[in-house]
Amino acid sequence: MSDDRSSKPECPFCRSIDVSLYSPFGTAQLVRQYYCQSCRSVFEAVKWKKRDREGTGYS
Repeated sequence: MSDDRSSKPECPFCRSIDVSLYSPFGTAQLVRQYYCQSCRSVFEAVKWKKRDREGTGYS
């Protein structure tokens, strides 16, 4: 399974990509918290995407 730490999500509020990792865990273990430098919002993004599971036998 690959680790997406190098790829940062887009802010869902302002669509900026100027985000930084705020916390490796959010309200659940499958999400990370990010801080948007543009709109100063904290948001959560899923750590693992479907493409990370491809070829593992899991869907």
